[in-house]
Amino acid sequence: MAEILFGKINPSGKLPISIERNIEDNPAYASFPKFDNQNTLAEMDYKDDLMLGYRGYEKKGIKPLYPFGYGLSYTTFGYSNIKVTPGVAVGNTPIKVSFDLTNTGKVGGSEVAQLYVGQQNPKVERPIKELKGYKKVFLKPGESKRVTIELNDRSLAYFDVKTNQWVVDADTFNLSLGGSSQDIRLNAKLVNSFRQELSTTTSNPLPRSALNSVLVEKPPVKTGGVFQQTVE
Repeated sequence: MAEILFGKINPSGKLPISIERNIEDNPAYASFPKFDNQNTLAEMDYKDDLMLGYRGYEKKGIKPLYPFGYGLSYTTFGYSNIKVTPGVAVGNTPIKVSFDLTNTGKVGGSEVAQLYVGQQNPKVERPIKELKGYKKVFLKPGESKRVTIELNDRSLAYFDVKTNQWVVDADTFNLSLGGSSQDIRLNAKLVNSFRQELSTTTSNPLPRSALNSVLVEKPPVKTGGVFQQTVE
């Protein structure tokens, strides 16, 4: 902390939460019980459902004091020249979002560029945007780098409780890039031209990387304009 305060180290941390201006602004405020010195609640029901954290602030149109992803630095950063490849989503094909990141200040520092994705016309309730990728990049004063953040079909998907599948609707998706959930510098669009169903036959909670020796993923098969992907 002393080295940061005296300028020997340039801070680059980002908030994992949003901090409200007033307690009433918190999306979960309606779930808070009335304070009672005599009785302590054993449990508490949160009613914000899918709209946790920054998602809830955006849905209600409330600007927090310090948004999710916010951080301080002794330098500044510029974003430019965003490009999405491919511009039309293809099942099981990586989506690469590339842009130029420049240190526009006089001190070397790291920026955590954040990529948010939102569906333009969702058929079910979804957040306006959600964090789907990020990359931390160190830059010297005046230095620029071409940065790429990779997405995939699951970055666009939601879980359909009726079919028990991850689904990507045929729609346009908004890509928002910046230094926090509120500090958006660049925008782009990605088109998914047909509905995708991403089937999974395992309920193991371990991340896919930890299951590589167990799971064998079959290549997606297109049937009637729909890509179906299974895991054994």
